[in-house]
Amino acid sequence: MVLIEAEGTRVTRQNYGITGFNNIDLVASGGRAVEISNFDNPQGEPGVLTFTWTAQDGPAGKYDIRIAYFDEEDGESPLTFSVNGQEVGTYVFNLNIPANTPDPTAEPRNYVPLRGGNSSGTLSAEDNPNKPLFQNIDLAPGDEIQISVLADSNNPELNFERGRVDAIEITRAPSVDLFWHNPVNAQVALWTLNGQGTSVETTAFITDQSGQEVLVPENAGFEARGVIDLGDGIRNPLWRNKMTGAVGVWNMERSEFQDAITTQAPAGQPGSDLNWEIRGTGDVNRDGAEEIFWYNTSSGEIAVWEIDQNGFQNATFITDTNDQNMIISPSDPWQLVAAGDMDDDGDADAIWQNMNTQQFAYWELDGTVFQEPVLIDARPADGPWEFRGAYDANRDGIDDFFFRNSVTGQNGLWTIENDSLGQIVVIDTVPDLNFSYYV
Repeated sequence: MVLIEAEGTRVTRQNYGITGFNNIDLVASGGRAVEISNFDNPQGEPGVLTFTWTAQDGPAGKYDIRIAYFDEEDGESPLTFSVNGQEVGTYVFNLNIPANTPDPTAEPRNYVPLRGGNSSGTLSAEDNPNKPLFQNIDLAPGDEIQISVLADSNNPELNFERGRVDAIEITRAPSVDLFWHNPVNAQVALWTLNGQGTSVETTAFITDQSGQEVLVPENAGFEARGVIDLGDGIRNPLWRNKMTGAVGVWNMERSEFQDAITTQAPAGQPGSDLNWEIRGTGDVNRDGAEEIFWYNTSSGEIAVWEIDQNGFQNATFITDTNDQNMIISPSDPWQLVAAGDMDDDGDADAIWQNMNTQQFAYWELDGTVFQEPVLIDARPADGPWEFRGAYDANRDGIDDFFFRNSVTGQNGLWTIENDSLGQIVVIDTVPDLNFSYYV
């Protein structure tokens, strides 16, 4: 979550002044708000707030916007939210919350906080429109955000609806960072993490479009296998049917299930039978969409699927530079456990774990062509800590390693930097060991 104070130094203000009068300082974040300066201009000169989204604020993705402001009782002020000069949302200050004075003016009674009711009880939590005001707004580092508000009044002599803005809260829209499944009680859930991957930002059980929890019992035959982005920036739960071998991808809107893509490769292709197991997802061709990494537990071959909203597209074997299929025996202690970009070159690599020594390594890949093996300089994974997958938790371009403690239910990660272990972070604990998660 990023909080932008409208009166702060990172914001450029046009036709906006800073105020703390009438006890605004008692409720406003930072003790101040901004109000339109030239409010009685008959030409309707707007107040404009401008600031730039940075890499420190968050990665490219979809974000939700809340705006704390004062909604006064005498007018309707239209607000426009724009990114890089393109209008992406509008909202009108028209709650007209009664003030406590004969003349309409901004004060704590007509404050609209980021969430919940206001301090004077004139606005209930249920009536607060910040749920948020704008949802699923695309933002990326370098984007210029502009908020433009016009003053308005139903009283031609007293224009006090001056578009007073307090703060802007920008939060990454709930998506799937960690995908949870409990085959015993059938629940499925998601976690989103903060920008560093060090703490949980949101948790939610996955529901259908009617608001009912979606349940996937063990006897349904579906096994959770990971999370995949098909190129739209939304990470979706990935399933495998243990009886038929079919692959399922759930299309999600936030924590709401929309529909499922069910697909299967033609006979004889990688992934077409149950000897092939899903071992990870990653973008091997730098097109923004992830592919599925497969391992054949009979032949030792490794392959990747290209998949989109229409399902399976094609399969490619991982080969050496002589175009020979790379083969690792199923009895080899080194096993393929994940995929992810380990060298910050924009495409995925194959990640391996030694089941005897608990060491980690990766195959540097150029597309689907093996280049060289790289050992991760890290201590062995500790006893009860089970590797759960790789994902770029801190958005530095290199995937990090996630673990779950099979005894305590703690969850944590290793940040990976320059082919070595950086930080070890314990994120949170889920004591119900029937739950497991996938990245």
